[in-house]
Amino acid sequence: MNVLRSVHRDAKAISMGKDKINSEIEFWENSKRKVRAVKERLERLYTARNQIDENPEHIDTLMDDLKGIQNESA
Repeated sequence: MNVLRSVHRDAKAISMGKDKINSEIEFWENSKRKVRAVKERLERLYTARNQIDENPEHIDTLMDDLKGIQNESA
């Protein structure tokens, strides 16, 4: 996992919700040509989906933690 990921983008991906994440994953997986940006987007969406599946009761605190990390780095 890349440590230099954008916390803001991770938080936005998680906040989209599971249905929207799944539909976007399906859209990008069906793309014939996967450039680096698409591969990175899919990686971010997979991670967001896994977090929602594994820790549904902790999503709110995870979002707060991500925002705190972003504020510390700014």
